[in-house]
Amino acid sequence: MRFVFDENHPPLIARCLRPFAEYSGHQVTSVRDLELEGTKDVNLFRILADQSLLTVLVTADRAMARRRHEIEAIRDTGAIALICAKGWNQERDTLNRARMMMWWWPTILESAGKAKPGTFLALPWTKSEAALQRWLAR
Repeated sequence: MRFVFDENHPPLIARCLRPFAEYSGHQVTSVRDLELEGTKDVNLFRILADQSLLTVLVTADRAMARRRHEIEAIRDTGAIALICAKGWNQERDTLNRARMMMWWWPTILESAGKAKPGTFLALPWTKSEAALQRWLAR
């Protein structure tokens, strides 16, 4: 799987996770590292679409799950959208956000690995043992 952090997250978070992802055979990057900042989400899904590698877009844009054109792009490209709860953007300490993302990393891998292409996952800003909430793009 390839995890791409959008502009809602500092690239440092992706860079902190990269060694852990690579250890388990995955990729982590950010739209800034890919020089795709400013790209509309629908176009981003199409650019990142890869039949051989499942793409997971990590975002804090909760409205994405309500926008018909973005839902269709997720469904059509077979991507997964990992939507971070409100608290992720309210936390201004980047290292604290990275620490929380690392805490969630095993659950994110497991949930994304079990999710069907075209799925939304919800990532809370809390430490809990529950699986991530998920729903299919319709």
